[in-house]
Amino acid sequence: MSDRLTWLEQWCPACGAAPGARCQVWRWGRRGARGHHEPAAQLHEARGWLERPCPTCKAPSGERCCTPSGSVASKVHTARLRPARWELVRRAAVWEELERRDATAAVVPFSGQAGRGGRTDVIQLLRLEGEARVDVERWTGRDELCHALEAPVWDRFGTFNGHPRIHGEVIWTADDRQVVIVGRRGDRKFEETAG
Repeated sequence: MSDRLTWLEQWCPACGAAPGARCQVWRWGRRGARGHHEPAAQLHEARGWLERPCPTCKAPSGERCCTPSGSVASKVHTARLRPARWELVRRAAVWEELERRDATAAVVPFSGQAGRGGRTDVIQLLRLEGEARVDVERWTGRDELCHALEAPVWDRFGTFNGHPRIHGEVIWTADDRQVVIVGRRGDRKFEETAG
């Protein structure tokens, strides 16, 4: 399974982000100005390598890659840095799975703060019937759709290092294919579109 929260326990092989930190992207400065790193909108797919079995050396998930002689490989095999077929890493795959489950929206409640990390609560899949929203499914299970729906929390806040108490919801709406994070950061309300 590709639980993005466990991805945060590893160094990112794509950008070198430390465990617990958000992934970074390099931005070039304007003419003559130096470039700088900015937080990436989403965790790099390569960061989930330890969760995937290696197609090259057949190392199971949770174990490091190895050489043909059986010793630990000096670096992760390239094939393991890409998402597996079963992972719902790309947004298009998440929308397709919501459609398959006859849902037009999903709501993921979350909370977290520095020193305590973050957590998500019961996820709701909803369908619009006229003006009313009807529950399609509620669950706390750990399937691939669950991990994909919670991903914007970990993409945006990492392990909540440096953040005051934050609580809110990630709202997925299939009609306009938007993902919005709404909530409270300390005593202030916020609303932002997830990358």
